[in-house]
Amino acid sequence: MPEYRRTIFIRFILSYTILSVVLIGIMGGYWYTQANGMMEEEIVKDNQNRLDSAKDYIEQTVLKKYEDNLQSKALSIRFIQNNFNLNLLLNKSWEGNLSRIASLRQDLDFYRIENEGLVNVTVYFPANNYVVDASNFYMMTENAEEAAFILKLNEVQPKEWLFRTLADGSEVMTYVIKLPYETPGVPTKGYFYIDVGMGYLQSAAATMLSSAADRLYIFDRSGRTMLHTGEYDEALGGLLKETIQHPRNAEQIIEDTEGKAVLSYLEPVHSAHEWTYAMYRPMNSFVLSSERLKNGLFASCGAVVLFGLLMSFFFSKQLYLPVKKLVMQIKDLHSSSPATWVNEYVFIGSAFHLMEEKIITLEMQARKNDLKNLLLGASLGLENKDFVQPGYSYCTAHLDNPEEGSECLKMRYETMERTLHSVFVLLNEKEAAVIYYIPPNVTDAEAIIMADLRQLQESAGTGPRFGGAIGSIAAIPEELADSYQMAKQAARYHFLYGRDSIVAYSRILEMNAAPYLFQYEHFKHALQAGNQDAINDFINHFLGVLQEGNMQIEAVELALLQLITQLYQSVIELKLQHFLPHSNIFEELKKDTLADTVEGIRMLSMQIAEHLRYSGNHAHADIIRTLKAYIAGHLHEDISLQILSKEVSLAPAYISTLFSEGTKEAFTEYVTRLRLEKAADLLRSQPRLSVSAIASQVGYRNPQYFHSKFKTRYGVTPVQYRNSQLAALDTLFLDQE
Repeated sequence: MPEYRRTIFIRFILSYTILSVVLIGIMGGYWYTQANGMMEEEIVKDNQNRLDSAKDYIEQTVLKKYEDNLQSKALSIRFIQNNFNLNLLLNKSWEGNLSRIASLRQDLDFYRIENEGLVNVTVYFPANNYVVDASNFYMMTENAEEAAFILKLNEVQPKEWLFRTLADGSEVMTYVIKLPYETPGVPTKGYFYIDVGMGYLQSAAATMLSSAADRLYIFDRSGRTMLHTGEYDEALGGLLKETIQHPRNAEQIIEDTEGKAVLSYLEPVHSAHEWTYAMYRPMNSFVLSSERLKNGLFASCGAVVLFGLLMSFFFSKQLYLPVKKLVMQIKDLHSSSPATWVNEYVFIGSAFHLMEEKIITLEMQARKNDLKNLLLGASLGLENKDFVQPGYSYCTAHLDNPEEGSECLKMRYETMERTLHSVFVLLNEKEAAVIYYIPPNVTDAEAIIMADLRQLQESAGTGPRFGGAIGSIAAIPEELADSYQMAKQAARYHFLYGRDSIVAYSRILEMNAAPYLFQYEHFKHALQAGNQDAINDFINHFLGVLQEGNMQIEAVELALLQLITQLYQSVIELKLQHFLPHSNIFEELKKDTLADTVEGIRMLSMQIAEHLRYSGNHAHADIIRTLKAYIAGHLHEDISLQILSKEVSLAPAYISTLFSEGTKEAFTEYVTRLRLEKAADLLRSQPRLSVSAIASQVGYRNPQYFHSKFKTRYGVTPVQYRNSQLAALDTLFLDQE
């Protein structure tokens, strides 16, 4: 059966067989290893010598040639003194010296041609900001293709080879000297540098290798590959770099797809330029004298395996029976499907491993629940006696809204250095708490905890932040629940100071609990009048007082609720309910922070004011006509702004403002004038109607007051007015007769 083939019985047989092979093959393997090691030492030594030769050839022959030419020929004393063009251009601008620049460029081109492998030769004149190379003249350095490198030549170490990539993507080695060359006491007036193509250097380095399969790599001090022979092999380059960065020996024997190979390198201390040389040489071209010995050893081991296989069968059978009995005993505790079956030992191990995982999970969950219960006010219990530290006090910090999640925040916190011992408690995905132990000699615990939480925030860099709140100091663990509740109370102040602020409960106790008495009617009048400037002024004042007034959160929320209530009332009076959200207006307008909430109220108020400003004239005229009609029909009744506000669903103050703007007459003056005019008409047309009845019909309950108002307007009493009007009618009648 396939299941039987995977049993430990077969493993026993194989184990004893392998043991016999190992024991018999130890001596043969030892001698084989010794012979093979001697051969490898010779190969490694030869490889190291070749690496030394390659280094000397690159640095002392190829690159030294350019250094000597540049220092002893191109910039010799004769060149500096006799080359009038260069001497003059070091101190002069290019203007008026174009012919000298052309001559200098031609000299540089000749120098490039004379030295094989040179890509370019460049002279930089920083005083006058221009560049001349073997091919071009740039009147401004910024126009040069290599402007980025040239402008930083003052930062480049002179007389050292520098590996870099040109603007066209080609790689070169650059050698820089300052001008004038080796002149003591003279400031730098220019820079002269040459670029040697990496292709030429690779060709030169390839001549030092014994075969096409060998590879030579040169790395700079930062580990970057400067030079390599043949096609660049990413895997080989990475292997060489890994060998250099994590050295065990200067030489290593490795196995790859093509067989064994030798990796050798020279440390930077052996190089004048702090370069690391590494060489890869396959060993398949070498004839190992130990090959025959290896074949003989394999044959001997094969014979031993056959004998050991028979012996191992009998030993394995005796050991397997107890194991099988143990499997049968624990089979009821842990079941394993045939697909996951490996062998009896794995079966037993997985059963115990599963039980261990369950125990650890239950212990962790129990401790986590204990800490949660502790913060929520539950007693410590016997399991948490190790939590208590005699003489210590405690403090709880509440962390909320971590965008990265509480688990990630915990991992960052536990890797951070902390001044006080603490325990991180996961509450849910968006909330966590930290319990701090405060030693008896610490007096500024709150400041230390504040610094600890800020350090945790800064450890995220530009990543997600969280809000923090610090509770009160607890003398005993049982008071941690109160400390946690104080921290939760302080967390509400993130609304005032921002989501990522850290607030201490002690600061709340110093805040003013009394609400500020704002003149909300000013806001309401400005809103109903569509006065955007007045609205802005009030809201700016409102926000400034709340932010700078050091007020408790309840007072701030009360002020917001009153402001929103005034806004809501104005919208209803103006019949603009479509501007309001469909849900609870306070919950809809309240944002994460005070500034965002007030800004939302400002935007809604501005929209209402803008609407009133464009539609106000027509609406106001309709309202005034309605009011005038009501007044004219109810002069005999009591008329007030409060009564009119119910008729048109507007605030009394707003009606007074509309009346003044629409009629150019105050409300009381308008009503008084209308009443007295109607009274005068009744005095003329109803001669039998008493003055008291007329006063009542026009809304005056006190006849004496009516007499006073009538005389103030017409200059005579009502009776005198009626008599004068009747006399005038009689005179007119007699004249007509």
